[in-house]
Amino acid sequence: MDIELARAMARTAFDANRSLQAILPQLKAGLSEADYRACAHDVAVAIDQVNTALLARAVAVHPVLETEIETAIREHGRY
Repeated sequence: MDIELARAMARTAFDANRSLQAILPQLKAGLSEADYRACAHDVAVAIDQVNTALLARAVAVHPVLETEIETAIREHGRY
């Protein structure tokens, strides 16, 4: 895979994870504590799976992305 495709995979992973995290306040407000904990756990599992499927794979092929991502987050607060 070329670097641009790896970057697209990494950005997609970050976008998906932001969307998954964004639902947590609504879940907390609308569910019982037990149901929220279960859903929050499921969201965490989904985030981990996205990271493994997209982000980790992209960085494994192009390790330079790790530094690029860290720099972007430090300078802009996101990738």
